[in-house]
Amino acid sequence: MEDNWMQVICLLTLLSVCRAHDEVQVVGQAEPVVANVGDDVILPCTLRTSSSTVNAVEESVEWQRLDLQPKEVHFFRTRDDYNDDQNPSYRGRTALFKGEMKNGNVSLKLTRVKLSDAGNYTCFVPTLKSPFQKAMVQLIVGGVSRPDVSIVGIDAIGVVLDCEARGLIYRPEMTWRDSDGNILPADGPTEIETDSAGRYTVRGHVTVQRTDNNTFTCRVLQQQINHTMKTEIHVKDRMFPDTSQSWWNGWWWGWGFGGLTWGFIFGLIVVVRYILKRKCLLTWVCQRGLNENPQTNGTSERNENPQENQNSLLNGNERSNGTMPHADDCVVWDTDSSSSSVF
Repeated sequence: MEDNWMQVICLLTLLSVCRAHDEVQVVGQAEPVVANVGDDVILPCTLRTSSSTVNAVEESVEWQRLDLQPKEVHFFRTRDDYNDDQNPSYRGRTALFKGEMKNGNVSLKLTRVKLSDAGNYTCFVPTLKSPFQKAMVQLIVGGVSRPDVSIVGIDAIGVVLDCEARGLIYRPEMTWRDSDGNILPADGPTEIETDSAGRYTVRGHVTVQRTDNNTFTCRVLQQQINHTMKTEIHVKDRMFPDTSQSWWNGWWWGWGFGGLTWGFIFGLIVVVRYILKRKCLLTWVCQRGLNENPQTNGTSERNENPQENQNSLLNGNERSNGTMPHADDCVVWDTDSSSSSVF
């Protein structure tokens, strides 16, 4: 007897599980829906059983935000919209896909997304004869705008691009890619700032070279919500520098700079040589010349001091043998005054 009761209980439990498994349910989306300010977004919601969708044309559908007053975001019944009690912030921005309702699609389309639209939305079908009348969908407004990409310069290597994205909720990561999806090295670290509201601004630069199609992409990832924004830019071929001309210019400037350097060195040698010659350090005019040329007051120095004349002759012999004269033996002649100065 007891075994029979156990069998009955198991059978009833199995039937209830099977019935619940085949019950019509309102199904939303577990992952958050992410949008940017100004975007159009779809909040998914479907009527279905475990095996198929269910016609929702004859059902009433309410989209609500329970944290607002009034809470109505969009209201549909008897095959038409009734939005008299709709929250004013959503006026003219909501719609259902009426042509898809026969397939169980009761998703909400929200246009021109605002920062204030972020929150939890309830998809509610009150006329559904089922305990599973509601589903929750979360909307995250991920940024004020998509990345803005522009050309900011041209150098000898290539074209310099700038990328900036503002109003991001979560800390962003920026990468540059070419048309093949290869990551390009950025020109220095990415700049990240926060405003008074705690939202992020990210900015970065990259220098790109000519490719097959000259298309480049700036991607901004918010890792915490797995949300990526991207903007492509096409750089016209004529914007890139001529590498052959750059090589020629570099060669020309290199030789020009080298010529100027050697010219400066040569000029410096000439000036130093002239100064040294004037100081009697390169060309020596020795006392021996006194025996041959000048007279002072009509009297020869040889007659005035025979011993000095003899020393001069000896010194002259030494010089003729290749011996360097002493600095005290040198004179510099002043041709204008016909006189000499002894150093």
